[in-house]
Amino acid sequence: MVSNIIKRKNKVHLYRFGTLVKSLYIFIIIILKEKIVDYVWLIGMMFGISTATTGFPLNMIESEQITNQERIKYLGYKSIATEIISLIIPMLLGAYITVYSYEVAAILVFLFSILKLMLSFFIRNKNVQKTRIDLKAFFEILKKDNVLLKLYVIEFCKGFNRYGVMGLIISLLIIYQTKNDFELGSWTSFFSLIAIITMYIFGKYYHKNDKKKILLMSVFPILISFMFIYFSINKITIIFYNVVYYSFLDIILNITEKDLFDYSNQKLFKNKFNTEYFMFRELFLNVGRVLGYMILLIVVGKTQNLEALKIVFTVCVISVILVICLSRKIEIKQE
Repeated sequence: MVSNIIKRKNKVHLYRFGTLVKSLYIFIIIILKEKIVDYVWLIGMMFGISTATTGFPLNMIESEQITNQERIKYLGYKSIATEIISLIIPMLLGAYITVYSYEVAAILVFLFSILKLMLSFFIRNKNVQKTRIDLKAFFEILKKDNVLLKLYVIEFCKGFNRYGVMGLIISLLIIYQTKNDFELGSWTSFFSLIAIITMYIFGKYYHKNDKKKILLMSVFPILISFMFIYFSINKITIIFYNVVYYSFLDIILNITEKDLFDYSNQKLFKNKFNTEYFMFRELFLNVGRVLGYMILLIVVGKTQNLEALKIVFTVCVISVILVICLSRKIEIKQE
């Protein structure tokens, strides 16, 4: 449904609609307070709709308005901007949640949503094709295009790790050790500071010729940090893992984002199948997310012990290694 609207109409208007839904979603949390547990289905629906109608069109907007030559700097500085907010807000919200309540924290998040909506009025719609999506034709392309298939498998794996259940597991491990919202916010802010430094170096110095070497080097710290945390979960191993997670994994994922967006600007996709290109991306990414959360529910939900959580964590780390291996095999020629 979203794909048809984006291709035939105005993707920026859809993005604003998604932002409004997300604002309403946060407002409902503020109103319902503790009763929110009785309306999880409603909140889940609203969150899903807002995610589909903001992330999807925003990816297409970025694809159309950022050139391949600008991509690395854009991704680096975008990550820095995101992490600066992540540096400040978790500590602030953690303090408010501990001292006051989730209601006050939700109001602050709601104000940010309104600011996001206002900023969307500076975005202009481009590349409107006025045709219906053609999934059959795009699927035929997908079957023959090995680069495209690898990119989508990477997106599926990312649904397990950075953009899915892996991030939740890390938060659960920190909460397991700290049992304090303010300390959770403090550590998250510290890890965001690590990511800011890493992304600055990435945006300033990364070159595509360094890709394979950087990806190979990333495997070892990821595996070492994983082994530490698997055999001994304590503050030291959690901190070490997160330093690796917020540096090397961010670099890996930005490299995959560059490949994904660069390939979307190939003439065939840019001129005819841009919507289908990102629709399939969302499909693979979110199937990965759903599967990851289902494994977490099934494996951990029944046993509710730390060993079960480690099993899901292992699957997530394997997905990261798979991302690295596939990404090393992708070479995109500029048209």
